[in-house]
Amino acid sequence: MSVRLRHALPTVLLAGAVLISGCAGSDGDPKADRQATDSASPAARPSPSTVLPDGIAKPGTPLAVGDGAWTVTLQGIERLPSGAVASVPSGSSAYRARVTVANQRAQVATAPRTAVTARYGALGRTAAEATDTGSSSSKEEPQQVRPNGSVDRDVKLVLPDQAQGLPVTVTVEATQEGLAEPELLFFEGALPGGAAASPDPQVPQGAPAGQSVTPLGQWNGQVSVGKVTVSGEGASRTGSLELSLVNRSGDPVPGLGTTLRILTGQDLHLAATVRPVYGYRDAAIAPYRTATQTVSFRVPETAVGGPVTVEAVDAGGSKVTFEGTLG
Repeated sequence: MSVRLRHALPTVLLAGAVLISGCAGSDGDPKADRQATDSASPAARPSPSTVLPDGIAKPGTPLAVGDGAWTVTLQGIERLPSGAVASVPSGSSAYRARVTVANQRAQVATAPRTAVTARYGALGRTAAEATDTGSSSSKEEPQQVRPNGSVDRDVKLVLPDQAQGLPVTVTVEATQEGLAEPELLFFEGALPGGAAASPDPQVPQGAPAGQSVTPLGQWNGQVSVGKVTVSGEGASRTGSLELSLVNRSGDPVPGLGTTLRILTGQDLHLAATVRPVYGYRDAAIAPYRTATQTVSFRVPETAVGGPVTVEAVDAGGSKVTFEGTLG
């Protein structure tokens, strides 16, 4: 029961009214994921129920790929012992996501390539992929699988400890040999290591769609741009913010698909143009879920403390404008 990425998906950035993966900086404030009653959060879930919407499966469920020629199963996400992965930041832990690809045909075949993205919490902040592992899905080598056999693929992820117990939505992009477009598979379960979080209730919508200017940190329609934080000194100052997009449909949407134009000062100096992506790709957003990605950019020293304008431009060229203070 795979879900195929549609080329004719409607533009969602401005359509209609206004979980799960990072922190402010990269992982934001994890407390925000638990504050489901915050009026600035989107009501992404169709109902406050533990029942998953169509198109999202529980871990351990085999989903068909290639008209049943293959099945792909997320076996689960396992917390790794301390020290198993190098360079894990303080306050975070390493996890292993294991994906099983099974050959359903009576002949040897090349397994589909797989790429994994994990998003956690109400805002769908993106888990970081461990940098010391050679098992990165983006470096995967083609593998031959015997008839009715299978192969396991592991991806190591780093998530903040305060995400334990929160729901995690895992997107698996499975691309068959000879094809360019992946099939999209979605799984969701609670991150181990803590008590399972209660389902997100429906919450008030944020700012209405179509307003001319929106304060940073609020929602306009289905998009939100977070407040800008500044770190570093002098010419090495760096700004970071989060872009969030909620998918209110029963179909996946092809990633955030958004370009941000960072304009500083009263004269609207173009400081940066950035496009949030996860690794080398802009991973699709699951049905009725929210995705959040952190972006960083160089900050002009003279602009710190002054006004900042951020234009969020979707793939169709539509713009939503946000304003605030730089740092």
